[in-house]
Amino acid sequence: MADNLIATHSPQKSEVPAKGNRLVVTLSAIGVFAAVLGLVWMQSSKYEPLAVGKQAPDFALVDLNDKSVKLSDLRGKVVFLNFWATWCKPCKEEMPSMQVLYKSFEKDGLVVLAVSIDRVTTTKDIPPFLKSMNLTFPVLVDSWGRTDMPYKRTGVPETFIIDREGVIREIVIGPRDWTRLDSLTVLTGLLGVTPKTVKVPAST
Repeated sequence: MADNLIATHSPQKSEVPAKGNRLVVTLSAIGVFAAVLGLVWMQSSKYEPLAVGKQAPDFALVDLNDKSVKLSDLRGKVVFLNFWATWCKPCKEEMPSMQVLYKSFEKDGLVVLAVSIDRVTTTKDIPPFLKSMNLTFPVLVDSWGRTDMPYKRTGVPETFIIDREGVIREIVIGPRDWTRLDSLTVLTGLLGVTPKTVKVPAST
């Protein structure tokens, strides 16, 4: 009788861990699936570009004198935010017109911020680069790529025109001649000034 009881109950005991194992496997599979979905969502969000009408991501970077500049501290001003690098040929071609833009509209409240994405190995090239081109607008340094993800750039140069409330009003991918009248429409509209053609001074 005792032997029969043991034989009858033994299979039931062996089924308990089997069911438990299936539950663990199922829960693990659900966890992995959820993690994959989360990763896909994060990646798609990461590479979704910024759009006109969205708030400009805030940041704090230092200028060439190690003075910290925070974008949100510039609320109330129109900001011309340009990303560039010393090794970028199109950036070099664009910058003389940026200098003219800066000098032409600084008195109207325009703030120019040229953010260099030169990494640590090439930041030493920034001062001589600016000097050789007689550029005097403010330059910030982002050697560690703090703005890479928030601004989701596709390359340089890229420019973001930001209004007085910190909202992006125009995005320009690639270089632009900022002395052209048709390049100034959004900018002059935000500044509340009459569009005017500005001229690059002849090189000496």
